[in-house]
Amino acid sequence: MLAIERKLKIAEIISKNGGIKTSDLSHLFNVSEMTILRDLLSLEQEGVLKRVYGGAVKVNSSTSEISANIRKHTNAVQKNIIAEKALKLISIGESIFLDSSTTALALAKKISEKQLEITIVTNNFEIINELKENINIKIICPGGELQKSTLSFIGPNSERFLKEYFADKSFISALGLSLKAGITVENPVQAALKKVMISNSLQKVVLIDSSKFDKTSLSKVCDFKDIDIVVTDKKPQDSYLKYFKKIGIELIY
Repeated sequence: MLAIERKLKIAEIISKNGGIKTSDLSHLFNVSEMTILRDLLSLEQEGVLKRVYGGAVKVNSSTSEISANIRKHTNAVQKNIIAEKALKLISIGESIFLDSSTTALALAKKISEKQLEITIVTNNFEIINELKENINIKIICPGGELQKSTLSFIGPNSERFLKEYFADKSFISALGLSLKAGITVENPVQAALKKVMISNSLQKVVLIDSSKFDKTSLSKVCDFKDIDIVVTDKKPQDSYLKYFKKIGIELIY
């Protein structure tokens, strides 16, 4: 397992359980406690957790989130596959919402490479930075609080700003997709912004890699009835194929 993947797993464990011992992580990943301590230090510096004697605990913040630097290196191949497929859904002259996910960032890079003439509304600083030199793309972004871990603008000011815009399509990602809970993410503040993008677009597209199926996170974004298309990297299990067909969701894989 790569170090970046191990750190993501550690962050997910602590987010779910509230804390864990260094020795338990060492046994779980079959690495030395010194290696785990370095991982915990790195994650603490990114605001994901707080180190304590013998382990680490979850940061008590409704806006804490695994950093974009870790997330964009996780399942990178799958995210590029999804971005290639999603790119085919975008036409010249359209306006689109892109959320603050690293999958949306992968899509933004594909859009830039193809030199599409479109308008993009996003709250993500990395996407803005990626597209800033592209003269064919009009970029609209909110102000608000900059969440450093995700490099995205969040909060009530960002939400109010986004509510004033309407787009042809929205492209959002999530940490979990399940038949019981629908589309979910860890952070309620990010969930609120994704909800606005979905509500204010004509066609709603969820970009989600296959590892997120049958997963549920803390904050609900929407039900399946609220989306039109799911784009993933490989064929999901039959239960999803049957349910999506039943309710009219287009599945692209």
